[in-house]
Amino acid sequence: MGGKGSGKPKSIKKLIKDILPTKDIFDENEAEMYDDFINAYLSDFDKDELISSDMDDIMNLAMNKVLSFRLLKESKGDTDRQLDIAATIEKLNKHNEKLKESLSTRRRDRIDPNELKGFSIVDLAVAYDQDVREKQMRRINKIRKEEKEMLKSRENYDGNRYDIAEVNEEDDD
Repeated sequence: MGGKGSGKPKSIKKLIKDILPTKDIFDENEAEMYDDFINAYLSDFDKDELISSDMDDIMNLAMNKVLSFRLLKESKGDTDRQLDIAATIEKLNKHNEKLKESLSTRRRDRIDPNELKGFSIVDLAVAYDQDVREKQMRRINKIRKEEKEMLKSRENYDGNRYDIAEVNEEDDD
């Protein structure tokens, strides 16, 4: 009891970050960039949905991005070197597209088609219409309340009701 592997499982994010020894592969800035890419990619997934092939694809995507950055950085200002690495970067980009497609396909496969059955654009339109109507009613009620308060504060105000009589009196003089 209590042997190796027992206890609380690590979070997916922590697991992904611990699997790849980033400090041995990347310099400090690249390791930070790798972690940022991992965080960005993981934010697209519910942590309970991730499977091992998702983790592999996410790690490869992040690593490819960092390696592309490294190649571009090293060839900065050297057009001959840029031409040499262009094919490598193109291969990395194609690999990334395949990884993204794979992630997307697996995510689509996890969606239960019966979960949204009977849900249509009409339902969305009705929900939107109700939301807009509620907002308008709140606004109208607020304006009516403000109007009542304004009228109440001006109950004893005569305004310029007697201005015409005063003008007529001055004309008579």
